[in-house]
Amino acid sequence: MISTTKKNIDANRQKVMQRLRSEHTYIATLREAMSVEINKLKRRTEPDLVMLRDMLRYLMEYPDVHHHPLEDQLFAKLATHKDGVRSEVLELLAEHKDLARESLHLYHKLDALVLGDEKLQKNLLRASLTDFLELYGEHVRREETIVFPAAEALLSPEEWRDIARKLHTIDDPVFGMNVSEQYARLRRRISEGVDTAVANVVISELLGLYALIDAFGAVSEGAEELMVFNSQQLRDFKRENRILLSDSNSVAEAMSNAIKVNRRLIRKGWSQHFEIMKKTARAAYLPFAENASAIVSFNFRG
Repeated sequence: MISTTKKNIDANRQKVMQRLRSEHTYIATLREAMSVEINKLKRRTEPDLVMLRDMLRYLMEYPDVHHHPLEDQLFAKLATHKDGVRSEVLELLAEHKDLARESLHLYHKLDALVLGDEKLQKNLLRASLTDFLELYGEHVRREETIVFPAAEALLSPEEWRDIARKLHTIDDPVFGMNVSEQYARLRRRISEGVDTAVANVVISELLGLYALIDAFGAVSEGAEELMVFNSQQLRDFKRENRILLSDSNSVAEAMSNAIKVNRRLIRKGWSQHFEIMKKTARAAYLPFAENASAIVSFNFRG
């Protein structure tokens, strides 16, 4: 039976880590949406500068204000553990300040472009935004793969309880239930992106399932063909060997003839085996090739 203390430990840890990981999912979704606009700069098409500015504003108003301070509490406690990841934690703490400073800088840059106070230099803007997203992505990756597992392994029940006590309910202005009016357009853009991604996954999964069914059918037919061929080959072996035994004048002659006949039958059998297996492999592969083509076609139309 699990003790009440153990349940409380798990509840506090789960509450904190669920919040942090959910917010990482939000940040990843936003980074993906930003990448779409950044890629427009690469293709020499016009990006939605207002949308990019709103994305940077969200990073300043939510992760920088709520998410990173929560992580700072966890990191500060983890840094006191000698067998922890102190150097990694201290680097990530410093990066929180770097990310906040850079998001503020890029926000003002985009705001000036939106207002027409500066001329758009696509290559410079693309480079700055790309570097920012790469830094953010690597930062989150290190938290998820190094620091979070260390925290779950090393922090005491009292430390988890202390962090959990300071949690307060915050309605995310973009991903929460009550979307802030200033982020309504950004929320619609992200929702459209998620809907498209879900549709692509569903189509891909369905086509993959149909391809798998067709491939199983091809393998089943190939196996049945091999069984029929093996049965026929066994009958041929029996018939040929009966004939050579009855036509032979001595045991030595029978053995010599048997070696020749059976070698020919085996060589013929292997050749036909190989052809059946090659045909089956092609038939099993074809549905997956058609599946890939259909997915590319679907995405291109979308």
